Amino acid sequence: MPEPIVATVMSRSPVVVTPELTFKQVACALLASDAGVVPVVHGRVPVGVITENDVLLNLEFHGGLDPAPLILGSASRRRRRKACATTASELMSSPAPTIACSAGLSDAVRRLATPGSPALCVIDEIGQLAGLLARRDLLAIYRRSDDELAAEIKAAVERDRSRPAREPAELAVHVEAGAVRLEGALTYRSQVEHAVFAASRVAGVIAVHSNLTYDIDDMLVTGF
Repeated sequence: MPEPIVATVMSRSPVVVTPELTFKQVACALLASDAGVVPVVHGRVPVGVITENDVLLNLEFHGGLDPAPLILGSASRRRRRKACATTASELMSSPAPTIACSAGLSDAVRRLATPGSPALCVIDEIGQLAGLLARRDLLAIYRRSDDELAAEIKAAVERDRSRPAREPAELAVHVEAGAVRLEGALTYRSQVEHAVFAASRVAGVIAVHSNLTYDIDDMLVTGF
């Protein structure tokens, strides 16, 4: 089964700002946001993002009035320039980090694992902002109950059965604290492989342990 997509977990109505908003308006927008970051939009197209750290540079450098260090790298120059910012357009990092609504969650996790990427602007097929994906949106997946996970795993395993299994089906799904244990017997080895794969792709599952057996090894390579 395909893994969940970004659109299923993103925040659909994120707080946004426009480039002309003042520093204080941006600070208030960040306070109203749960993500610690706000997209900057022109129309509905994301053109940049502003994080809490961007705003706090004003405090660190006292509005840019502190004497400049003798040696300034490019990163330090950017930080000092943002400390003098008075509008959203001066505070933002551009271009905005974006990801498609239809992208898989594993792709989003890889993107968010990059330092300096606290959130991704989720865009629709015409490039307009559809939502915001922050790390905490992904963490919320692990709130799902064991019963909910078990029900989805059973449905996923049934969908992945391409050939008739033994009757009655001997498959039990046990979930405890997000960890899955598969018990029972299936007809084909490929069905066992599919069951483990399908269970691992259910959002919120943290581990899959298989005690499944099979009657026929339909994956055995012969003829050598």
